[in-house]
Amino acid sequence: MHLLEPEREPIPEFLTYAGLIRHNGESEPQYQLYLPVFDITVRGTSIYEVIEQGRELLGVMLIEKVLDGDELPAQATMTPIAAIDEMPTFINVEISRYKHLIKPKETRIFPVQALRQPEAFLSQVFDLQPVFITEHGRGAYVIVSMRDFDMYQNAVGMVLDKSKMDDTMADLNLE
Repeated sequence: MHLLEPEREPIPEFLTYAGLIRHNGESEPQYQLYLPVFDITVRGTSIYEVIEQGRELLGVMLIEKVLDGDELPAQATMTPIAAIDEMPTFINVEISRYKHLIKPKETRIFPVQALRQPEAFLSQVFDLQPVFITEHGRGAYVIVSMRDFDMYQNAVGMVLDKSKMDDTMADLNLE
């Protein structure tokens, strides 16, 4: 950071913005959520859908503001005044869900022993970030998402279960 540039405040974990939900029973989609902070409307087939779409849109737009170096809009402290056919609401955004969009997409390399502490390992891995798991310096597995990690864990469990079963069968001479 340059000496003359002002230091930026840390991004809050949760941000809250106001919205207006309107029901229009005559046309599809039936629900609309207007977000005055960005002057945008999202549409959906249920209240849940428009709130989730509004939350996603807010998260992405807020991260874009961070990337551009712009200030984040002020959070809402009161719901907007609504017309008779509108329902005022607050939409909260958990900003950490969107920080992966601005994280570096570097490839990570871990020894296979890192899988013994999955919480510590997974806290350093983001979806769609290539991760190579090595055994004795040789690349053995590639994990590019949480789903891959789960598949890897399941495959290791099945192999271990099969080897235990083979050992048991050999011990009982039931082969």
